[in-house]
Amino acid sequence: MGEVTSVEAETDVRWVPWRVAPHSGFEVDDPTGKGSVRVVQVDDRQFVVLNTFRYSDPDVEKDLSTRLVRSGMSDARARAAVDDARTFVPREDNPTDLASVPRFMRWFEDSYGRHTLAAMIHDELISDAVNSGALQSDTLSDRFFREMMRTSGVPWLKRWLMWSAVALRTRWVAGGYRRWSIVLWLLLSVVGITATVGSAGALLFDWPWPVSSPAWSLVVALLMIFVAAPLWGRQWAASLIAAVGALWLVPAAAVTSLAWLVYVVLERIARDLGLR
Repeated sequence: MGEVTSVEAETDVRWVPWRVAPHSGFEVDDPTGKGSVRVVQVDDRQFVVLNTFRYSDPDVEKDLSTRLVRSGMSDARARAAVDDARTFVPREDNPTDLASVPRFMRWFEDSYGRHTLAAMIHDELISDAVNSGALQSDTLSDRFFREMMRTSGVPWLKRWLMWSAVALRTRWVAGGYRRWSIVLWLLLSVVGITATVGSAGALLFDWPWPVSSPAWSLVVALLMIFVAAPLWGRQWAASLIAAVGALWLVPAAAVTSLAWLVYVVLERIARDLGLR
């Protein structure tokens, strides 16, 4: 992704606030002055963006630059990296699915909304190769994603849950001990969720529970959220949000997935019967 220089900004580009969230910091190259991001659908799930857009917030940019300098970059190189990272330049080889929200989570958040441009920039900053984006840090790219959603008006809990989802992906892709730490965290989460639901059910509805004191097992299950947080390293806060969210998101997602499976089976039966 190439840099957009100040000369280009003044002579070749007309930056207009994004019409969806004018105070978000997102600016669009739109000669019509409407601040529209134009897209063309190219297949069932992919779109191609037709005009350049960028994110402009001095405080967020300064924070990113400062963190890059702390990691060893020169000040000039850090500023250039941030400028590159915050600018989405359309190319034929970078189609987008907007925000990569799994089908079974679409009830919670769509693939489009106030988070759309933040998600597209974030997708450009990460790849299967670890730390290969403009910021040279997937962890920092995830943080940038969260900050872009904040200024775009995405509610606090929703943006932190979305951040925890991309942070989970970052640690998984990193491989090695980071991936094993996530596996361990997931196992502890299954145990914790089971213990929380079982203990709460025993206390509130007299469900059968093998532990003599469901109150204590509930306390232990809740404490596991904090005990397991260090398994996420520097993104430990994402662990806390993910653990709390999992208590109600996972059951809902399971029901949604089951409903989707029923639909797929019915569609298959209709196809086999020759219905069109």
